[in-house]
Amino acid sequence: MQKKLFARYKSTIFPKILLVFMLVITPLCMMSLFINAKGESAVKQEIDKSLGSKTSYFVDTLETEANRMYEHQQGFNLDKDLQRLVYVDNTLDRFEWGQTINRLQEKMEIIKTSSKFINSVSVQMLTIGKAISNEDPYNAIDQEAVDAFMAQYKDKGTSIINVKGRLLLGYVNPVAILAQKKPDYIIFIELSIPELRNAMMQFANYEHSGAILADVNRKWNVSTDSDKDVLAAMSRFADERDEKNESAKIESFKVGSTSYLVSYRYSQFMNMKLLVFVPEKSVLGDLDSYRIWFWVLAIVSMLIVVVFSTWIYRLIHKPLNKLVFSFRKVEDGYLEPTVLPTGQDEFRYLFEGFNSMVVKLKELIHELYEQEIRVKSSELKQLQSQINPHFLYNTYFILHRLAKMDDIENVILFSQYLGEYFQFITRNGASEIPLEEEVKHGRLYVEIQQIRFSNRIDVEFDDLPESCKHVMVPKLILQPILENAYKYGMERKKDDGLIKVTIKHDEVIRITVEDNGAGMTDEAMHKLQSQLGLHIEGDEITGINNVHRRLQLQFGKESGIRLYHGSDGGLKVVITITVRDKFAQAEAIGENNA
Repeated sequence: MQKKLFARYKSTIFPKILLVFMLVITPLCMMSLFINAKGESAVKQEIDKSLGSKTSYFVDTLETEANRMYEHQQGFNLDKDLQRLVYVDNTLDRFEWGQTINRLQEKMEIIKTSSKFINSVSVQMLTIGKAISNEDPYNAIDQEAVDAFMAQYKDKGTSIINVKGRLLLGYVNPVAILAQKKPDYIIFIELSIPELRNAMMQFANYEHSGAILADVNRKWNVSTDSDKDVLAAMSRFADERDEKNESAKIESFKVGSTSYLVSYRYSQFMNMKLLVFVPEKSVLGDLDSYRIWFWVLAIVSMLIVVVFSTWIYRLIHKPLNKLVFSFRKVEDGYLEPTVLPTGQDEFRYLFEGFNSMVVKLKELIHELYEQEIRVKSSELKQLQSQINPHFLYNTYFILHRLAKMDDIENVILFSQYLGEYFQFITRNGASEIPLEEEVKHGRLYVEIQQIRFSNRIDVEFDDLPESCKHVMVPKLILQPILENAYKYGMERKKDDGLIKVTIKHDEVIRITVEDNGAGMTDEAMHKLQSQLGLHIEGDEITGINNVHRRLQLQFGKESGIRLYHGSDGGLKVVITITVRDKFAQAEAIGENNA
């Protein structure tokens, strides 16, 4: 007994799923712990290295730009036009003065466009008390800038000065420096603070990060648009670092509850410091243990889901999906057994039960189907035999009246139409014909009626679309509708009678017969529509009800006849034919009878 239970347990899916789950989860946990321990250290080192490299690169770029500006100033210092203005100003006439000014402005504009960090270039000519810039040809001396530069010049400090928020890079003739005398002119290059700020934002691009570029003597600074409290704390941090090592340093600094990675570097050439700060959470994330375990579990869980789902698909979902697909095929009418799975587990038992059910169901449906077909075929034959003589009652009366009036031409034409008509009726006993032949017969019926009503009634008859010419339909479905239009719709029309026959084919075939007769009330139409298809034993099925019943017998409940008010006040009868394949059509007949 125990052996049987063990064998049964062994053949189920559960132990396989449990075993695979354990085999997958155990090595993943061990590997994740090891990889994260190694990866944390490597990531920190790489981030520090990257931040330091960006800081050094920016400082090197600024030094290169500043050196190029000094070279431009040195070259401009030897310019002959500048020397003429400074030393021989009184000897120049107005034309020479203007030409000299224009040439100097062009040269200053060239210097300005040589670097995006230059905002403007100017010369303060102390000998004549005038100033020239690339923007203004003649202006007064900027005395405040001159005084600030001279004070710093005497201190032999950096030549970058701060004048009302403007950063000026000054230059004087080296001869004046050696002679320790007041210079004759000062060449100023104003730095573009917005461009400096934009450049710093390019590498301080983390959320809540920023950068500060500051003079060592605290006379000026440029910072990104960061939190004021953070900037103040970082400025104090920079002031506390007196190192003048020209290599980037990385430290961790806390402002409030937020920890920052701070990279800073000193520039001896420009006597300034660059400080870049980035929140540790932005680059490292929260390295607390709960965050580590969270990501470890998240990643491992994702991998487990992928592997576990694949295995579940093979063991459970795939056969279940196959079984569901087989049930859907049964719903669609495909009653064939499905292939059994290779295993000996519960799914094989389910598939065996399914196949047994399908075989039994197929036998029952086959018996019911044959019985229904026999009943419906018998009823259809009966309906057609009832309608065949329906038109015969009136034709001989028409022919009699034509002969009595000696209308030989119409007698000949009418007798030809009658011959073709009865040839159609008696040619074969088939209960189904192509729609093309049915429409042709409908036209023939109209021609016969027009001989009688040509002075009172006009008929508009659409051509049959090519796409539905060969659709098989019950015989004599159009004539009763046309006959009804003539008999009831046109009964009181003395003139201007009109019958329109339109044929459309989109998803279904719709044949519309509309007249402009008196029509009927909503109540009468509703009553007639509700009576369509009713079959009471012993009653004669004729007219519209006959056609509606036969269409539903052959094509299902979606087909048949619908009644509407016509656009011209008469009655509109719509014949709807839903085209199906043979199996679905037979199934629709069974549903309609149920």
